[in-house]
Amino acid sequence: MLFISLTMPKARIWSSAAGFSALIFYLIGVAGAVLQFIGMYLPALDEYTTGGEILYLIAFIINTSVALFAVLSIIISIFGIPKFLWILFAFLSLACIVAIPIISVILGNSFLYIDLTHFDNYALDFIGFWVGVGGTFFATFIGLFVPKYY
Repeated sequence: MLFISLTMPKARIWSSAAGFSALIFYLIGVAGAVLQFIGMYLPALDEYTTGGEILYLIAFIINTSVALFAVLSIIISIFGIPKFLWILFAFLSLACIVAIPIISVILGNSFLYIDLTHFDNYALDFIGFWVGVGGTFFATFIGLFVPKYY
């Protein structure tokens, strides 16, 4: 029985409307992460960081992992990706995008992406965060409706 389940065809993300919608939202989420990357890392280091260089390094690693999860899941989806793996990658991308402000709150700062003064100073970071969170959230949610087999 295990052999049969391993050899059965996996869902092609592009073969269903739900899968194609999940892929589009995932690409939108990645675009938001790119905007956040541009808004956070291209300005001078002293302007962004509130916790020093270690926070900058952690945020860089987390934001890079969003892109790695996305590239990996999209490449695997060309050949067929299990529904669970798609949902896992989309959720991990969402968790990585949300981790940066959570680390900031743990360090004693306010939640940056509700404060409109942060929007005035770092518009790309603010917009990129909300686009990234929305895109990866909907990619995760719509991924639940992707058919298991095509």
